[in-house]
Amino acid sequence: MLRKYFIVWLKSASLSTQSNLTQRFGAILFITGKLIRFGFFLVLLIVIGDRVSSTTGYSLNQMIIFFLLFNLLDMFGQIFFRGIYWFRQQVVTGEFDFRLTKPMSALFQALTRQTDILDLPLFILIIIYLAKNAAAFAPIPWGLFVALTLAGLVVITAVHIAVAALGVLTTEVDHTMMIYRDLSAMARVPIDIYGSSIRTFLTFIIPIGIAYTIPAKAFLGLVSIQTALISIAIAIASFFLSLILWRFALTKYSSASS
Repeated sequence: MLRKYFIVWLKSASLSTQSNLTQRFGAILFITGKLIRFGFFLVLLIVIGDRVSSTTGYSLNQMIIFFLLFNLLDMFGQIFFRGIYWFRQQVVTGEFDFRLTKPMSALFQALTRQTDILDLPLFILIIIYLAKNAAAFAPIPWGLFVALTLAGLVVITAVHIAVAALGVLTTEVDHTMMIYRDLSAMARVPIDIYGSSIRTFLTFIIPIGIAYTIPAKAFLGLVSIQTALISIAIAIASFFLSLILWRFALTKYSSASS
């Protein structure tokens, strides 16, 4: 079963890649723009590093790690779940009816219809930087870091599933994704800098902190076992709740012809 889904995703990713590279100049401009935008925020972080450090208690190097891991995890959703941005069109035009008749999860088709490899260069650069500079920090509990990174990816997946479910119920996807992206951007820096009510919202209501901040803290060796277990539990709960919402949405779906 997993092999079948992997083969389908691989074929879809190949077609998306060919489409993206058709306009090579446009692809180069897009990648360049991504790198420049990333560089500008990194420079800003360095410029205000002293003030941020005095406010949060984190050093500049630690703040950079938070920013890099945010981008790494954020690009996971951008690369693998890009299809969500085309999902509304499927629902409105009735193409989703056709997807439901396929012997494959309609949710899988909705999320992975497109694969954006233009984020891949930055993705690889961040991994190389983290690998080279890992030794500069305290001994990293790699098992805990991997577990919490996976928990973060589960939360990101759950958010995309929930957005797809809302797309079925309301035919609204783009604005919901923009709201999510604006909220997730708050995790470019540790959510510790926000007030307690905002931290609670970003941890338990929309678990942005679980997705982005906790894995970075694990990388820096700043997460206790208790916090890790709570984070994993929240990630699992959010995933199953998103699946329940998706199944509920399907029961309320009316085809485009009805």
